[in-house]
Amino acid sequence: MSGIAWSRIEDVERIALKPGIEYTHRLITEAGQGSSFSFHITTFVAGFDHVARGDGEHESVLYCLHGGSTQTLPDGTVHEFRPGDAVYLPKEHEYHHVVGPAGLVMAVSCTPSR
Repeated sequence: MSGIAWSRIEDVERIALKPGIEYTHRLITEAGQGSSFSFHITTFVAGFDHVARGDGEHESVLYCLHGGSTQTLPDGTVHEFRPGDAVYLPKEHEYHHVVGPAGLVMAVSCTPSR
């Protein structure tokens, strides 16, 4: 066996992280494919406003596929997260996150696997 594994969004559970606001499809995981990291497609509704904080365990990379958001760091640095942008999040992080009018769809990879 090669260890190569495929996954489709239609074949995995849609997980409501914040019901009606944020959901994810975990396409590649340790439980599903034996991967040390996980890969998700996560969707947010327009206007969602919250403070994102690291959990002290997971490092993540976010890649904007559609829509966008404004991300503001505690020091006041503002970044407009738009399609084609990637951001690395260390285990400990914090930023204010406001999703734009088109909502936000992003690819997320994190280690260890969720």
